[in-house]
Amino acid sequence: MPPPTEIEGFDPRFFRPCFFPMLRELGYETKVSLNNGLGAADPMSTEMTVSLSVFDDDGTNLGTRAHIAELSPGEIVKIAIEPLLDDSFAISPDGNLFGVLHVVPTDLAGKEFVTVPTNRLMAHARSSDDFIEFRKAASHVVTGVAYQTGPMNDARFGSTRTTVVQAPKVIVSDPVDTLFTLLNVSTSFDYATTVRMDFQVLGPNGEQFARSSVEVPPLTFRTVSMTAVLEAAGRLEEFRAVGGMGTFMGLAKNGTLVPLSMTRNKATGAIACDHTLPPVYYVSTWGGEARLKGAQRLEEMLFPATAEASTMVSA
Repeated sequence: MPPPTEIEGFDPRFFRPCFFPMLRELGYETKVSLNNGLGAADPMSTEMTVSLSVFDDDGTNLGTRAHIAELSPGEIVKIAIEPLLDDSFAISPDGNLFGVLHVVPTDLAGKEFVTVPTNRLMAHARSSDDFIEFRKAASHVVTGVAYQTGPMNDARFGSTRTTVVQAPKVIVSDPVDTLFTLLNVSTSFDYATTVRMDFQVLGPNGEQFARSSVEVPPLTFRTVSMTAVLEAAGRLEEFRAVGGMGTFMGLAKNGTLVPLSMTRNKATGAIACDHTLPPVYYVSTWGGEARLKGAQRLEEMLFPATAEASTMVSA
């Protein structure tokens, strides 16, 4: 079934959200470059106002700071997040945080619910990559990743909400680790689904080295260390002995997660960041029934019901 031409009862704060992890437990500060991607010549271009919401590691909403920036059509602005936290939120000094920058058309800002044309919403989502930057000032580390997050985990935009992650980028050596950061996002502050992802770490010849799982509470994220997963399986040194490189294969059946991969040097703090592309980039017919059948086949191959129960391991 195609999505509707307009969405009623939509919270405008999620018109063009930018969801991002704050890796405070690893010692990084965060800056975000926001992009109002439709230039003035585009008929759907508009002025945008920006606000920030913050959630703790359990997904508890710590509040919202309004009007932190304005964006003209085609404009880009870089926002340092930590100064906004210091000024606006009562947070503990420790623990990760999850942020949402709400990029909202000025004509919709401040309204509780609106009716929004689907094509207007998607035009802004598709044109507006944001750059999430992680920084360690003391060691001069600056790294990041660009991505966009359209409407997810909202039944009004589609009936299938599975996640398939196929990431040939597990690198584990000394002192390098690969982290998979999984974001559980939606279009509502009332979203309440904890999404479980089962995954395997495969070696260079496709052999299974470890199987595990992670549960991601709503409106937060979890970071999974491949070193920790392999160590828990008792196969870390064996994995390193065959080259220390492999593949991450993950499947979530009860929701959509945003997966980011981070290959991190634990000694220097340097990170090579990337997002993992969904199957639609490789399989043009992915979606609907094909998506459900593909996920079912992957589960039969890698996560059969008769397999040994998996263990949750996080960084």
